[in-house]
Amino acid sequence: MILHTVKTSPFQTLAIVDCLALMAEQDTLLLIEDAVIAAQAKHASSEQLALLSEQGRLMVLDADLLARGIQNNIGKVCSYTDFVKLVVQHKSQIAW
Repeated sequence: MILHTVKTSPFQTLAIVDCLALMAEQDTLLLIEDAVIAAQAKHASSEQLALLSEQGRLMVLDADLLARGIQNNIGKVCSYTDFVKLVVQHKSQIAW
């Protein structure tokens, strides 16, 4: 069980695409920094992120949403405390 954290916008890099390609069924994706843009804007991976959201495996960091003035449309909004809990719950982490 891996926690994947993506920090770049889907319009800047292919990090989200690459991450989604390698995620296993029990993994979780946390969008941080500029990657939170993916929670609102339409992009190539929107459908895959929506599926992860339906499965309860997509998280979006609230502080980064707030810092960018973005409303979350998919995934579960989480705090820094929730972020720490996710790190503890997962066996390892991969930062993209």
